Amino acid sequence: MIRKIITTTLILTAIETVFMGCSEDKSTNPKSNQNEVNLDDAKLYDFSLLSIAPVSINITQPTIIDNEETAYGEIDIVVPNTVSLNGITSSITTAELNLSKFDILPGNSTTLNYQTQSHVHTIVNVLDKSKELLHYTVNIEHEVIPTQSTLTLTDFKFEASKNSQLHDDITIERRTDNLNRQDIYLFVPKGTNFSDLTPTATFDAEEVLYTQDSSIPIVDVNTPYPTAETSFDFAYPKSFIIVLRDGANNRIRWVNVFVDVKTPFKIEDMDITTPDVITPGSSVYFTGMTTCKNTGNHKLRFQSTTTYEDKVPSSAANFITADMNFATDGLAPNESADINVQVNGNLPVGQYKSTAVFHTKFVDQDNIDDLVNPIKMNITANVKN
Repeated sequence: MIRKIITTTLILTAIETVFMGCSEDKSTNPKSNQNEVNLDDAKLYDFSLLSIAPVSINITQPTIIDNEETAYGEIDIVVPNTVSLNGITSSITTAELNLSKFDILPGNSTTLNYQTQSHVHTIVNVLDKSKELLHYTVNIEHEVIPTQSTLTLTDFKFEASKNSQLHDDITIERRTDNLNRQDIYLFVPKGTNFSDLTPTATFDAEEVLYTQDSSIPIVDVNTPYPTAETSFDFAYPKSFIIVLRDGANNRIRWVNVFVDVKTPFKIEDMDITTPDVITPGSSVYFTGMTTCKNTGNHKLRFQSTTTYEDKVPSSAANFITADMNFATDGLAPNESADINVQVNGNLPVGQYKSTAVFHTKFVDQDNIDDLVNPIKMNITANVKN
């Protein structure tokens, strides 16, 4: 009878031991712990700043695998330029984090300097702040405010590498500004084919357009300037107008491109001798002594003042004068005009010489007198009895 009682006691003890072992295994296994934190519950979905309204916030969540963090999250915040990056405090509320379960370190009471560095904010268990759950690297920077363009043609040239007829690069020689309009002038060698030139241009503008029809109002130009290398016809009577536009801010400027040669006039006979002049008498006017031709690429106008040099005999007076006889609206390319000469009356008998220096300029460019080279003609007159 005693032996049976001992056996029964041993069996009960063994069963109790097994159950106790199972109970201990369950309590020590993290995955079966009913108090284990679900890390998804500890995520931040916003990050408020004290007294600062961010321009934008972008949150990349930490990587979580099997309820364990394997990579930090990242929060990128953009603030207005008026905000100092030194002295920023977070303002995390229950709307962003369940503060009854979690806390964030550094917390709302900590002021940080984001001017030179980022900061890592850690989500911890509110009951055990030594237990780090999730991490977010917080970056704060100023808003980049786009600056308006200057609506400028920064460069325009004809590179020899892109224009086989040129031996050297042709760059802008002159720029002139008039309110929203700019004129640029480039001069190529004589004999250049104006109808086949490939420019290289750079701009500071939101939108670049162009036209070769000067009759189109600037505001109606809508052809985009090509981004690919393109050959254009710059030959008279074509225009070349580049329009720089910022439609969002209602700004517009345009550039007239002039391509020509530096000496656009050619005189058929550079050395002429008038018929003999008989003295005494009044001034003698000889018409059509020679001709001049516009070999350039724009209409030219004869300036009213012709200067004289190398006078023989030397004198302050101009005893020989000359003029070009063409229409007031200018001499177009490939057109010719007569050159007339006048010898003053009542000159003493003798031989007189003078070099006439003709000054010309582009039509409608009245404020620029020195863009093109003057051309010279030597005149001899014999005064006899």
